[in-house]
Amino acid sequence: MISLYTIIYLNHLNNLIESVIRQDSRIIKTIENALDDLYSLIAADDKYLISGDADYYRQFRQIRNDFAERLQELSGLADTRQKRDLLTDIQKFQSRFDVLLKERKLRAGGQIKPGEKRRNYTNQRKKISRHIDQQLRNLLILSTKDRNRKLQESRDMVAKILTINIVSATLVVFLVIIITYVNARKINLPIKLLQEKTKDIAAGKFEEVMKISSPPEIGELADAFNVMSDRLKELDQIKIDYISYLSHKLRTPLTVIQEASLMLQQGIFAGVPEKQEELFKVIREECERLISSVNRILDFSRMEAGDMYFSFQLAEIYPVIEKSIAKFSPLMQNKKINIVRSIPPDIPPLRMDVERIEEVLENLLGNAWKYTQPGGTITLSAIPNHEKGEIEISVADTGVGIPEDGLRQVFEKFKRVDDRRGAIRGTGLGLAIVRHIINTHGGRIWVASKIGEGSNFTFSLPLSS
Repeated sequence: MISLYTIIYLNHLNNLIESVIRQDSRIIKTIENALDDLYSLIAADDKYLISGDADYYRQFRQIRNDFAERLQELSGLADTRQKRDLLTDIQKFQSRFDVLLKERKLRAGGQIKPGEKRRNYTNQRKKISRHIDQQLRNLLILSTKDRNRKLQESRDMVAKILTINIVSATLVVFLVIIITYVNARKINLPIKLLQEKTKDIAAGKFEEVMKISSPPEIGELADAFNVMSDRLKELDQIKIDYISYLSHKLRTPLTVIQEASLMLQQGIFAGVPEKQEELFKVIREECERLISSVNRILDFSRMEAGDMYFSFQLAEIYPVIEKSIAKFSPLMQNKKINIVRSIPPDIPPLRMDVERIEEVLENLLGNAWKYTQPGGTITLSAIPNHEKGEIEISVADTGVGIPEDGLRQVFEKFKRVDDRRGAIRGTGLGLAIVRHIINTHGGRIWVASKIGEGSNFTFSLPLSS
């Protein structure tokens, strides 16, 4: 309300100042010019009467026209009845002066001879010019008063606006102090509670904050704090589980390597070359298993740091798919899993990192092999989608499937999905890395699954233009 009040007054003040500039100041300036023209007009007329010089006569006519224009301009600027009445009177005497000029008889030379006629002419002219001068001065006084009145009104208005703003500012400061005091009392307690719970979280105690309903903003902050606490608790548990899982994954092959190396060192099978070769094969396989696990951890670290290396080139997708299938053929045969290919021969070359796409296919095929029961089927298909300008490659299995709530988090890092049959699906690193690789290639990856019917992982790669 104070702002609206101030705006109205400032608008009125602006109108006053504009009126002074455009109206009163112009009137005053025009009156002053008209007075100068009147004096110059009389002087030029006197010079012409005395000398009869045509130049003085032309000067007289020019000044007379200028004076008439000044009066015309003043008629347009007059904004009160009193000013218009003064101008009407001035124009009336100007008309009498024009009649006087027409009545005077000029000789060939142009001047009136000294005598009674000239005295009569000059006396009448003097009376008319004196009246015009007096009326112009009255108009000047009136316009000056109007200007001064408006300026004083403007000063009073500025002082009033200043007073209003000072009073309102004082009121606002007073209200702010009261409101701040009240709000501080309502906010300090919840903030202090949140501060204490933050220290508890820093100490590893992930407990929920008590429900805070007021003020609403602090309540929303408390709700967000509870969500964060739950998430941190979940991540902390995932970290513990992952370290336990990783320890198991590393300890098992290391134990096997240790025992096999010890047997070779002790010469238990010194006379049995076949057994020694078998031990060497076990050591090699476990080393490869360790390297694979470490590489996956390194890939995840590079992915998190945004430093995963890619080497893009134009290459055929068919050999990449066949190479990935060949790596899993012994495992598929051992588990009696049937693998079906559905790959058209006319797929154009794709711009991709061959090794990274192999890693994607191996991860998807490995998961399909792991969760498909013996005698099941894995289908690997590639379908060009020219409308979207991409190729869609899918790995479908007839395994145990993924629960619906697990589909939303299967690609998140450190997310492990329970298949509701007592098995935990991985640690969440493999599919997180797969999604990062596909996104870097400009593609997409998604999954469809039903419990007991299997899963279908599909990713797309852009067709090379």
